[in-house]
Amino acid sequence: MKLKLPPLLIFLCVAVGITGTAFYVTGRALASPFQPGSPGQWGAWAWAAALWAFPVGRMLFFRHAQVSRLQSLAFFMLGLGATLFMLLLLLELAGLLLGLGGYQFSPWAPWALLGLSALLGLTGWQEAMGPTQVKKVTVPIAGLARDLEGLRIVQVSDFHVSHLQGRDRVLAMVEQVMELKPDLIALTGDMVDGPLADLGDDVEPLSRLRAPMGVHYVIGNHEYFWGAKAWLLRFRQMGMDVLENEHRLERRGNAIVLILGVNDPTAGRSGEGGPDLEAAQRGAPAADFTLFLGHQPSLWPLAEKAHADLFLTGHTHGGQFWPFPPIVSLFHRYFRGLYRHDDKLWVFVHSGSGFWGPPNRLGVPPEVVEITLTRG
Repeated sequence: MKLKLPPLLIFLCVAVGITGTAFYVTGRALASPFQPGSPGQWGAWAWAAALWAFPVGRMLFFRHAQVSRLQSLAFFMLGLGATLFMLLLLLELAGLLLGLGGYQFSPWAPWALLGLSALLGLTGWQEAMGPTQVKKVTVPIAGLARDLEGLRIVQVSDFHVSHLQGRDRVLAMVEQVMELKPDLIALTGDMVDGPLADLGDDVEPLSRLRAPMGVHYVIGNHEYFWGAKAWLLRFRQMGMDVLENEHRLERRGNAIVLILGVNDPTAGRSGEGGPDLEAAQRGAPAADFTLFLGHQPSLWPLAEKAHADLFLTGHTHGGQFWPFPPIVSLFHRYFRGLYRHDDKLWVFVHSGSGFWGPPNRLGVPPEVVEITLTRG
């Protein structure tokens, strides 16, 4: 009999394992300048414990949508700890390489990195909590129908509405989108990060999104953590066109646009149906332009198989904050921005309209993306 664990339990086990490892690496590094058993060494381990136990405990044992200064501090410390952890790993690697030549870092180097992490965290906080930027992208399509020349698609992705990103920020983002006067709006998943009972009022401004060719939504992995069925029903009630392995046809002049939307690959772990291109294409006629929507960039083979012209996706957050962008890019063939796949398919990976976890977007600002089609 195959044991099937709930996705939230799997997430918690992985989180605890990573946190334990990070605590050990951080504590050992900060304690290195002090004598064994000295008050300084115990103090260093206490710093490491506070850096990891406080934010993780705060998130596990308090309501997700609860707003408080302590909750905000916990998320800031989580970002600080994550940055410090990665810097310490880089320090270890550099120390091994330099050690071959007889060089050695000062034992106080980890404390200098702690100060650097705090500075980076404060800067990233300001960028994450600042205004969403409008990013404009032009995509040239060979043989594009004349009626689709200048078609404007606005993409929003990975907002992660939560206690730190509530109604006011959602409303500001919606106003930005509507000022662009899009022909079509694409929402590519992970719009919420909490249960409907806590965040229902916060997402209400999304009901104001309107476009002549519709507001089309595909589910992300985080919706499955917080009751996907309830959220999708709410989104439909708000006027969104939710695509669960389905297609839609939209017209602009005499041109037909086929929109294909597939489920997230994590759906199977929640007992739901995963991405199914065959189901999405069933009954779909030929079209002048095919738009493929899926939350994760790893779905590009399905977009290619569908002979799509443009694949809109998100999920990666562009790494969200340094030093994670180059690390995250190692796990995704398409990671951030616009790519051309085999001279046939355009892939655009959205960096996120909000943030997840630590309110930190250092070097990767939150964005709303306006994509304009032109004849290639």
